[in-house]
Amino acid sequence: MRTRLIAIALLLPALLAACGTDADADAETAAASSETREVTHLAGTTEIPVDPQRIVTTTDQNALLPLLELGVRPVGSAGRLNDDGSGTFRRTQGFDTSGITFTGDFIEPNAEAVVAESPDLIVGYDGDQEKYDVFSRIAPTVLVQVFDRPLDEALLQFGDLVDRREEAEALQAAYDGRVEALRERLGRLESLSVSVLEPGDPGTFLRFDVGQAVGTVSDDVGLLRVAEQEADSGSDAQSVETLPGRSADVVLVVDFGGDRAEPDPAVQALLDNPLYQSLPAVQAGQAHVFDGTRTVGAAWARMDAFLDVLEEHLLDARDDVVVEQ
Repeated sequence: MRTRLIAIALLLPALLAACGTDADADAETAAASSETREVTHLAGTTEIPVDPQRIVTTTDQNALLPLLELGVRPVGSAGRLNDDGSGTFRRTQGFDTSGITFTGDFIEPNAEAVVAESPDLIVGYDGDQEKYDVFSRIAPTVLVQVFDRPLDEALLQFGDLVDRREEAEALQAAYDGRVEALRERLGRLESLSVSVLEPGDPGTFLRFDVGQAVGTVSDDVGLLRVAEQEADSGSDAQSVETLPGRSADVVLVVDFGGDRAEPDPAVQALLDNPLYQSLPAVQAGQAHVFDGTRTVGAAWARMDAFLDVLEEHLLDARDDVVVEQ
């Protein structure tokens, strides 16, 4: 990828010149971008337009999605490049993405397509650090840290970035209200243990209640985790042989199959494993599969979706399924 990025950087002057013939678009962008302000972000400090008119995002679920949630429509965005050559904006269901130009796969956005949109601001995330020099030569570029911190902090930064702080704070207040209401309704946070698992390669699983929407909600609600789960960063796959150490009053298993009638094969393999079947939560009917596609992405709606999962499965759950020895 580094060789590819160097090649793109070398071609940028020609791309910028070739795409600089649309005088009307250039004039509109220049006028809107004449007043600037300084912002500090993951890659440093950058002067950006006070009122950007032509935003391009480098990814869908971690940059396009939070802007759409705030009522801001970028002119272009990278997303998922499908096998047939078409493009998809992931996790944007419920938002109108018509007219937003697809600028390539989020792993390697098409620099020529980005330049063609005459952006006055490019918005990216943690995964774009190697590409930052290329993007910043096209237009002022800001990288928002989406991972390795509470998701709502990142979402508030998106609000500040596009002058939607008031809208962001309203969404945050609604989320905070739901968290507090669930905490009050549960009332057993010190005794009701919860494990959230993601099936991995055959014979493995990962802890899923760290980071982004699910991790942020789990921390904010104050879910009780078992000791082995707390000691696991969630970055390394664990053998199913360690499942008994993740035994909790409630076990939640994430499935990214979406609307498919049957669970993902990896999910089914975990559910069928005798060690999983022997968990007290399974025996007590307190093990559940939930739709992970609704909880992935940088948006308050994704955190709300996991709050829905917790409300559905925790409020009536017993807290004596696992007895501490």
